[in-house]
Amino acid sequence: MGTKHHDIGFIENLLVKWLSVIFDIVVIGLATITMGYVVYLMFNLITETMHAFNIEEVLHQIVLVIIFLEIFELLTMYVKEHHVSMRNVVELGVLAMVRKIIITLDYNQLGWQTLFGMATLIFVMGWIYVQERQRRTKHEEFLIERGLYRR
Repeated sequence: MGTKHHDIGFIENLLVKWLSVIFDIVVIGLATITMGYVVYLMFNLITETMHAFNIEEVLHQIVLVIIFLEIFELLTMYVKEHHVSMRNVVELGVLAMVRKIIITLDYNQLGWQTLFGMATLIFVMGWIYVQERQRRTKHEEFLIERGLYRR
C-alpha cells in the first residue's frame, strides 16, 4: 500500500513538471509574438511618419510600443523566475491608463463617473506601486545581509 502512495506522488510530480514545461513553452510563444508585434509597430511607425506626421498618432504608437515591451518584460520575468512582480504589473496598468488618457481627445464626452473612476484607478495603482517600491525583495535582503547592497 505504501508503494501505491509513492507512485501517485511520483506521477503527480511528473505531471506538474510536464505542465510547467508546457506553460513555459506557451509563455515563450507569447513573448515571441509580443516582440514580433513590437517590431511590426515600430516598422509601421517609421513608415507612416515618413508619409504624414500626426503627433497624436505617433504618441499613441510610442506608448503602445512601451506597453508591449513591458508585457514582454513580464513574460520573460515569468520564464526566468516563475514569478511576476506586482510592481511590474502596476507599471503596466499605469501605462495602459496613460495611453487611454492620451488617446481620449474629447473629455466632454466622458461622464463624471468615468473620469472619477479613472482617477480612482490611477490613485490606487499609484498607491500599490509606492507600497511595492518600499517593500524589499528577498534578493535585496540577501544582498543587505552580506553588505553588498546600498540604497
